[in-house]
Amino acid sequence: MITKGDMHMELLELDLVFEKLIKKQAKYESNLLGLNLLISRLQRQYSANQTPEELERCIGEMKAFFDKFNAILKSDIEALRSL
Repeated sequence: MITKGDMHMELLELDLVFEKLIKKQAKYESNLLGLNLLISRLQRQYSANQTPEELERCIGEMKAFFDKFNAILKSDIEALRSL
């Protein structure tokens, strides 16, 4: 059984991974073109405006993408956890 605490930890863990990807501190290539394009676009967007607010916007967009396409991103989520 997954508790709310476990779910919260998983989300925080992914937020940290998303931050690393956006700041180009980690590299990840998916089999899904849409995810690769999103990562590249958010990296460029953050590079042009490296503020905490911009980082939060980029992380929020990444989270929304993963929420929307959760069903087809399961293998990517597992792979990202290992970054």
